[in-house]
Amino acid sequence: MKLPSAGAVIAAMIMACLASTAGAQDNIPALDTKLPITLDADSSEFDIKNGKLTFTGLRISQGALGIEAEAAEASKLDFEDSVWVFTGNVVIDNAGTQVFCDRAEINFKDHRLMEAVVTGEPARFLQPAGEDSKPKQGRASVMEYDLSSGIIRMVGDAWLSDGSNEISGARISYDIVNDYIIADGEDGQVSMKIDPPETESTAEPEADQEPLQADP
Repeated sequence: MKLPSAGAVIAAMIMACLASTAGAQDNIPALDTKLPITLDADSSEFDIKNGKLTFTGLRISQGALGIEAEAAEASKLDFEDSVWVFTGNVVIDNAGTQVFCDRAEINFKDHRLMEAVVTGEPARFLQPAGEDSKPKQGRASVMEYDLSSGIIRMVGDAWLSDGSNEISGARISYDIVNDYIIADGEDGQVSMKIDPPETESTAEPEADQEPLQADP
């Protein structure tokens, strides 16, 4: 078993402490497989000979989950066990957490989206601010989004910001539900930028504040 590098462990500890101040994200509902899946498209074609479905201007939704793209291909019109390939300005929206990419290969199993492998220059995600947290965003050449566990794995020039601090490395995994981050870099190198919180001692004095005068 390969042990994580020292840089990865340190980065995980620091970012976990930063994330813990925001608390877990409890506003991400689990996908309900009983909800219907709706599909709308500007146009569609069915290649009977090759058994391929092609859509343009495709929009798929199930509850709080939405997917849209300029084009998509599927081997069959089935969400029981199928792989779909979306291309062109792809947007995946899961209860407000959005992924933007050029291409997404998405696996549906038992009428629910299980995972998506997305690529772009770069692929990006954005998680909105919670009650006690700032918005988070990240980018990488490739992202593996496991919707069943709520984990986004970023590979290739990965970068993540929690709204105040930044971390970059070859690989970053972010647990959306529990606000936990693990990062690793080539040869154990991880880069971080941590901004100290503003305190009263570092805050600029008000312009109209008069200097204290000594008692006579």
